[in-house]
Amino acid sequence: MSDLFKGVTLERAIDRKATADGRPRVDGAVETGVSAWELRVFGSLTALHAGRSLPLGPLRHRALLGLLLVRMGNVVAAGQLVDELWSGRPPRRPIATLQTYVSHLRRALASGGEQGGVRARVRHSSPGYVLEIDPELVDVHRFETLVDRGRQDLAERRFHSARDELSQALALWRGDPYLELTSYGPIADENERLEQLRLTAVETRAGACLAIGEADSVVTALYPEVQRNPTRERCVGHLMSGLYLLGRQAESLRLYEQTRRHLADELGVDPGAELQGVHADILHQRLPLTEPPASGGSCVITDRGTDLCGPGPEAAPRSAAAVPGPDDPPTAVPERPFRPPQPAARTRDTTGARLLPGGARTRGVLVGRDRELAVLGDHVLDALDGGSHLTAVLGEMGVGKTELVEELAVRLHELLQEVVWGRCTSGEGVPAYWVWAQVFRQLAVSRPEAFRKAEARFGSLLAPLMLDPESGRRSLSGEDPSARARFLTQDAMCETLLSLAAEDPLVVVLEDLDQADESSLELLALLRTRLHCEPLSVVVTADDTGAAADLMGGGAVAEALGDSRTRSVRLTGLSRRETGDLVSAQTLVEVPDEVLRLLHERSRGNPYVLHQFIAGVGDPGLLCDRAVVENALADIPVGVRQALCRRLAALPGPVLDVLRCCSALGGAFELALVRAVLGGSTDVEAAIEAATRRGLLRRAAQPPFLLSFRDELVQEVLLGELSGSDRARLRESVVRALAQRPAEYEPGRERARRTPRRHSTAGDPKGACGPTSVPPHPA
Repeated sequence: MSDLFKGVTLERAIDRKATADGRPRVDGAVETGVSAWELRVFGSLTALHAGRSLPLGPLRHRALLGLLLVRMGNVVAAGQLVDELWSGRPPRRPIATLQTYVSHLRRALASGGEQGGVRARVRHSSPGYVLEIDPELVDVHRFETLVDRGRQDLAERRFHSARDELSQALALWRGDPYLELTSYGPIADENERLEQLRLTAVETRAGACLAIGEADSVVTALYPEVQRNPTRERCVGHLMSGLYLLGRQAESLRLYEQTRRHLADELGVDPGAELQGVHADILHQRLPLTEPPASGGSCVITDRGTDLCGPGPEAAPRSAAAVPGPDDPPTAVPERPFRPPQPAARTRDTTGARLLPGGARTRGVLVGRDRELAVLGDHVLDALDGGSHLTAVLGEMGVGKTELVEELAVRLHELLQEVVWGRCTSGEGVPAYWVWAQVFRQLAVSRPEAFRKAEARFGSLLAPLMLDPESGRRSLSGEDPSARARFLTQDAMCETLLSLAAEDPLVVVLEDLDQADESSLELLALLRTRLHCEPLSVVVTADDTGAAADLMGGGAVAEALGDSRTRSVRLTGLSRRETGDLVSAQTLVEVPDEVLRLLHERSRGNPYVLHQFIAGVGDPGLLCDRAVVENALADIPVGVRQALCRRLAALPGPVLDVLRCCSALGGAFELALVRAVLGGSTDVEAAIEAATRRGLLRRAAQPPFLLSFRDELVQEVLLGELSGSDRARLRESVVRALAQRPAEYEPGRERARRTPRRHSTAGDPKGACGPTSVPPHPA
């Protein structure tokens, strides 16, 4: 969430030096700008120890800490906390639940304790609780202290010191205070109070800057503030003064006229005496100002040449800047950081898609997926707002489905949105509901109290999912195989998830849905019917080839993905340019275009396959040598070969037999030739149709509707699986088929000569016998 932390650079720059009059820094941070222990209010409420975020828990746990923090050092009655936390709809045992929340907060705060003891604690004091913490460890306290100092310095005409103090205070504003907690009344009031104090700091800093002749800094800083607060007359007055001092008198007078009309239209009043005085001074050329008003100043941001009637300047700085010294050229304070709205009012880009924060990735490189990420984020946020739909991420093996969802999860975590994961696994011994058991195990740890309620409510019905979070062992009871018992169990699971989401919105990710067991799919189907405006988003990933196979059989995966309320995001291979970006990001090597073309064609833009081929080259510097790359591309990497073999092993026997035959027929072949080679013992048409539905073969759109493999790697793996005797028999069959109908297959002979590369295999070191070994029909 980069926008929320754009003030960090400025904060650290200021933190390296004391104020102009020699007073020590307020925050006491080390030179890196990271305190050993800190409680941050600006942006999301966060407790940090040595730069590490402490686990404060779900939203309502953090709300409890916020409610105590806004009355820091004062006792808050337990009954009052219950009313404020649950807005008049408390749980069945509110005091016991509150005690559980307090216990969790105590553990979380204690986890950042040092040898000197716990830095913050929640203590019981009749009739409620009190938060005890050194105020210097709370960023909002340091902010208020710096603002007070700045205002005092301005009153005492220490203008440079006032500017520096207030710049340091504004650098602490990483985002709106208590960002995700403003739905709680007392916290919303505190948020508004601090916003007014921020505006006061902005105005006061602008007054100090005008006094020392930094009109450019004032204009640059105050423009967006006036846009957001057009009735803040002191802000308008100082922006007018700054514009005038920069030789932009016409813009200054136009701004006054705009403000006058706005006040008249909206409030039915005229500008106040202070703003009218600034207007008169500009009209009578009585500026520049020699000193700011004793009451402080305002701060607005714009650029030279900006039309105040139009939108804000594109060049207006949005990132932090270093704090100017007395002799430094004018510079800008950071614009007030963007506040991500609550779920009901997410921001949208110019296409209408809602935006997630652009946090830094924690693993890997995601290239060429900006559009897909925006669409996926929009679907998930819509679901959290009660959209009542399932979101499916589809694509072939290795195309980047997991990486895309992981990137989404990183950005959701920055919004403090909980995301839980489960991965479907096929094979013998995998218990029913295994993917959901993984989800519930995580929820049992992150939301222990809510989970205990679910256990108490549904008892043995949840036995197939209940995992002991401490021992990790499954708690199994006798299973009733009846359909009614299965339905009751699934109903209990749905109710548990929905109740957890109602308490705190939840995102559930189910990976590899095409490998899910039948029971897990039944549960997903039931849950889909229960999503009615619930703050629950379910995201599934699936291999679209496996989904296509299931679609032919009308299976549960097809039912889930084919539902009218399912929204899909399909990933395809990267373009050549995106492939180049990915190679550069992974290897830090500029690859020649001709080598990049080879890599893209061989991998078809599949990120996993591309990584495997690059790893086969070895030294990234060798990627510039075309001969080395071609040699590496001649072999299929072991990981890719194994993945393709697993995919092929899942095919029905007749389909696999037909594909093996097709692998020896060249780059393009006719259906009639496949029938002639295999004879009448196999339903060739049905097998070809099945392979096409699974994305293994494709049919040309124009006559004679030739068939070809969609991925030449699949063709090479199939060809490599044939033994020498099989290849010999297949060659003879092809020759016979061509001899029997030479006229019909005359065009096909030349196409049969176009074959995939020769690739060595373990069973045939001299190279597999490909279609080049099929001789053309003699003339």
